[in-house]
Amino acid sequence: MVLFFASCANEKKDNPTAKNETNSPQVESTFEIDLTKNEELDFEKIRIYPIIASEAHIAEHTKLANFKNLKEAMDIQGFRITEKKPYGRFDDAGAVNSLTVQNKSQDTVYLMAGDVVKGGNQDRVLAQDMVLPPRTLASIEVFCVEQNRWHYRDAGEQEETEKQKKDRKVFAFSGYYNVVSNNIRRTVKYEKNQNSVWAAVGDLTMNNKASSSTGTYTALEDSKDYTVERNKYLAFFEDKMDDVDNVIGMVVVSGDEVLGTDIFNHPNLFKKQYKVLLHSYVTDAVTNGEKVKISDRVMESKASTIVRNYQRRLPRAKENNTKFKYDGKVIHFSDL
Repeated sequence: MVLFFASCANEKKDNPTAKNETNSPQVESTFEIDLTKNEELDFEKIRIYPIIASEAHIAEHTKLANFKNLKEAMDIQGFRITEKKPYGRFDDAGAVNSLTVQNKSQDTVYLMAGDVVKGGNQDRVLAQDMVLPPRTLASIEVFCVEQNRWHYRDAGEQEETEKQKKDRKVFAFSGYYNVVSNNIRRTVKYEKNQNSVWAAVGDLTMNNKASSSTGTYTALEDSKDYTVERNKYLAFFEDKMDDVDNVIGMVVVSGDEVLGTDIFNHPNLFKKQYKVLLHSYVTDAVTNGEKVKISDRVMESKASTIVRNYQRRLPRAKENNTKFKYDGKVIHFSDL
């Protein structure tokens, strides 16, 4: 595998630098999508094509190397996501679709649209990418992925610790649950409608026999058929990127369709996101996937389009939904 890849301060509220930047020039890239068929990245209904970056490209994005992702951040002292406290103001009416993120740590944290947090008054999916520097307090857009609950519940069921008691007082989220399926990611990013998100969650959980009293996305864990199939894919793919130093993203295929593309522009950040993103792609494959049969010609065309869309400025709405930028650099390119 290694040889294969080798070849081919004070708290600030709502820090504007933590949000997406849209008015940036055309982006240059020095990476390629490796279209070589590789048995190590091909299993049943999924094939992964790695995106390999040059040393110059990686060096250009070296600041991303030390970013923590949300899964890591949930265990960092001083990082917390809570329900947005209502004060009876006009803009509090939409508090259900907004959470408060507090980063008192010394780490810079990257959050991705599609990340799911458990607990609070109902499980939520993040609706935007965001970078939170140290000592930052910000609001983040979310959608509910648990329709029939509105009371505080900690992720654990054991006797409360002192930390859990403090979390309860501020309605803090205490669990992380990977990334939602690509279909729900698309719904969150492009439709931006709560009813549509609930409908997509309902369809997915029903198709995987994962119904629950609260209608939560995380009920997938209670479906034996789903978890058995999912775990086969995870066992095959999960460690495939551990020992590579030049892969910054991937294109994932099922049947004759590209399920999606995700680029994170530094191998360190990609390796972290790869682990949680696998759940998204695997869920798609388990639910609706087919044996891979995409042609070389189609993949060559798709690869060219992906590189072109990364480099050029897209129409405003697509640009905003495709490229998340921070400090003038693309942190995450996603094409769903």
